[in-house]
Amino acid sequence: MNYLTDEQVAQLAPDASSLKAGRDLSHEPKWLNFQSNERVLWGEVQGSGKNPYQTQIDLTNTAFKCSCPSRKFPCKHGLGLLFLVAKKNGEISSAIEEPSWVSEWMNKRSAKVNKPEVSTEEEISPEVLLAQAEKQAQAKAKRQEERYLKVQNGIAELELWLKDLVQAGLLTVPQKGAHYFERMAARLVDSQATGLAGLVKSFNKLDFFKNDDWQKESLELISKIYLLIEAFNRLDQLPPLVQEEVKARIGWNIQTKELLERNDIETIKDHWLVIGRQTTIEEGLTMQKNWLWGLKSQKNALVLNFAFGGMAIETPILPGSIAHADLAFYPSNTPLRATVKNYISTVDYLPEPISGLSSWNEAHAKAIDILAQNPWTDTVPLLIEQVCIVFHQGKYYLQDAHETILKIDSTVSNEQIWKLLAITGGNAVSLMVLYQFDSVRPLGLVQNYEYLLLD
Repeated sequence: MNYLTDEQVAQLAPDASSLKAGRDLSHEPKWLNFQSNERVLWGEVQGSGKNPYQTQIDLTNTAFKCSCPSRKFPCKHGLGLLFLVAKKNGEISSAIEEPSWVSEWMNKRSAKVNKPEVSTEEEISPEVLLAQAEKQAQAKAKRQEERYLKVQNGIAELELWLKDLVQAGLLTVPQKGAHYFERMAARLVDSQATGLAGLVKSFNKLDFFKNDDWQKESLELISKIYLLIEAFNRLDQLPPLVQEEVKARIGWNIQTKELLERNDIETIKDHWLVIGRQTTIEEGLTMQKNWLWGLKSQKNALVLNFAFGGMAIETPILPGSIAHADLAFYPSNTPLRATVKNYISTVDYLPEPISGLSSWNEAHAKAIDILAQNPWTDTVPLLIEQVCIVFHQGKYYLQDAHETILKIDSTVSNEQIWKLLAITGGNAVSLMVLYQFDSVRPLGLVQNYEYLLLD
């Protein structure tokens, strides 16, 4: 089986307590039995009840099911079973025949994915089908027009609000209070401009007391919002792909089903190295950002996954792994966001060595080129070679071969920095990073045919 490493399993834990409990259950004597085949891993573990808990894991789409009462996904038993397999390097007993409680679940999942579409051409005449298609197109156009008017009204109100904010001056921003920004964001949500609402909410994430750069960051937020307003007001004058980018930033999201049905979508088949993951939880919504790097195409990709109320996120791509897959990219003049169109397999090692940029100046030039095409860009994934950690005036930096330094982002913990120091011994290495123009976030270490995830 294609087993996960200890680090990859840890990435699946919904919280710290589940991670600890999962590691505690990774000892073989605690399991009554455990086996696997190519598609599923299963096992039974004695819990507090009379009957053992039945745990099963879909290895193709990384989904979990357990008979325990936990509401967490995955639960500690699913994590424990994966940790156990990782300890044994995947060398566990295999079985072709599955227990009925395993095959029933897996067959239902397979039937759902492979459910054939029912043909209606023989039952409905072409004239009726054409009439239905025209009716659906008209209804869709009407909905789009209604939404456009809603967004237009919301943006008109936002423009007045923004001008008042600027006229009062940046020094008044900390005095506004969280409710001032939340109220404007709520109005934008009502106007179906959720992307703009997210930008407005970002004011409440600024640290006005400990961060000396809050005025600069406030001005950047104001500039991005104003630029989106102006772009929307001139939407019909922009190139088609720029229009798509502007609409996506405002909050017009293309549904995955619609994306995959379009013929004009860029699709790339490659071995995709999952260089890192960022997970945020806000108002009950879990958003998972998966950053990918195409080994042959040298293209970056961002795959977003969402879940409500602590539900599990099913995805075959895991940080640190190499996914052989087709990615479909959302339309943009600088396409980055993508969705997995066809997952083929997981590769255990880099099929070929990869090379990156040689200096921060080269990285900055690349980022500026992207920014010129898409002014709302704030993060650029890239591979930088021959960099080492240096400590200067109480802060950590990454120094390139030309002794140019770039500050490590403040969100990177000391534990992550110490881990990188321990692995590299202070020597220069090749790093995958998220370049953020004035700071950088290390994601992983590239060594020959291996990728070592830092988180």
